[in-house]
Amino acid sequence: MTTYTTQTLLSDVVYGTASGNYDGSSQDFYSDAVPASNYYGGQGALQTITYRLQDVIARITMQATLNDQVEQAHWFDIDTYGNGVDPVTETHPVNVVGNFVWLRARVESFDAGTIQAVTAAY
Repeated sequence: MTTYTTQTLLSDVVYGTASGNYDGSSQDFYSDAVPASNYYGGQGALQTITYRLQDVIARITMQATLNDQVEQAHWFDIDTYGNGVDPVTETHPVNVVGNFVWLRARVESFDAGTIQAVTAAY
């Protein structure tokens, strides 16, 4: 039987309402880092990132690191969704491949909507 792990990077972030790392007014913020598929040592390289958005105007960039220490991590972009101009309402999955240790979401140009969830499954 196959077991999957799902990590939530962002959940119920409503434009204009402080939540988690979002202060309710900034257009740019980061999620907390969550373990990626290689965090536990060689579980695989495939992660499925899912964006669930409702009328969101933003650009959301998934970032990863190979460093096991978050505080010293060099982050790099692995996927970007949304353009920061046009509103998006949909659930959008994307597969990314890489032996990443940590993942985080970078939100830029957040001008409207609700980020219902951004998750990573492996």
